[in-house]
Amino acid sequence: MAAFKPNRICVPGSTSELHRVRAFVEARARQCGVGEQGVYNITLAVDEACSNVIRHAYKHDQGREFCVTIEINDNELIIEISDSGDAFDPMTIRTPNMKEYFENFRHGGLGISIIRRVVDKIEYLPASAGRPFNILKLIKSLRD
Repeated sequence: MAAFKPNRICVPGSTSELHRVRAFVEARARQCGVGEQGVYNITLAVDEACSNVIRHAYKHDQGREFCVTIEINDNELIIEISDSGDAFDPMTIRTPNMKEYFENFRHGGLGISIIRRVVDKIEYLPASAGRPFNILKLIKSLRD
């Protein structure tokens, strides 16, 4: 595999900017040799995570920015989303009961479940005194 340097994109906290994040993720995933279905899945997971930052952490405040960094380490694609919003650990959300979900005609709220199904590992680091940003790491193995 060719050398791969970390890449980063920072965008305002607006859903109208998500197309830039998706294009960035798609290009980097393809560069890593990820197949088309994998590219789609990874892009969807990142889109869901970034949408959550915009809606919940930033409450649609377009004056705030978040960043997405992608790197490869030990045959893993590591996607890091950093934001300065309210801390929220996605691992605290339980997987919804899909039968109840559809019986109650719910919509939305499936983003974290989608992310869990797509990536191999999720890590969350809330902002602290030494780190002013929340960091969500989505890790996908590049091994077959």
